[in-house]
Amino acid sequence: GLCWRHQQNSTPTAGPSIAALSPADCPVRATNPPSAPPLHKGDAAVFIEDVTLADCSRVGPGQTMTKIWRLKNAGAVPWKGYSLRRLDLKQQADQCQTIPDVPIKDTRPGETVDIQTVVTTPRKPGLCYVRFKMVDSSGAVVFPGSRPINFQLIVEGP
Repeated sequence: GLCWRHQQNSTPTAGPSIAALSPADCPVRATNPPSAPPLHKGDAAVFIEDVTLADCSRVGPGQTMTKIWRLKNAGAVPWKGYSLRRLDLKQQADQCQTIPDVPIKDTRPGETVDIQTVVTTPRKPGLCYVRFKMVDSSGAVVFPGSRPINFQLIVEGP
């Protein structure tokens, strides 16, 4: 999820390095990037819910599953050719594997959309924390002032 709703008055700090995370860190709260307007004037997205694999779900090692986020196009700009681009693209073996760009169905203003991707968990137990940013058809980040969309899974030992 996006974890907007958990945000209290936390002071902005450098986020934890991804490598140092353990299941005890779940849920990881991303820090807010500097505020910035959307790339396309009037564009807006609202995170509705994790349809599958809520944050800190416990999963087995070396498994394949489907992650689904539900988002709403809350602005005035139709989403055509948008996708979620994975941020930490060098996918190490001890991380969850996904495709680098998760397609988003064309979504008109006011509509909600379910965005889904297949996730393969690593064979090593630990915390999988994978972040994405929404990009348009040209590959440009559309909401530079928003926190990434992410999933966080606790991979348990065999």
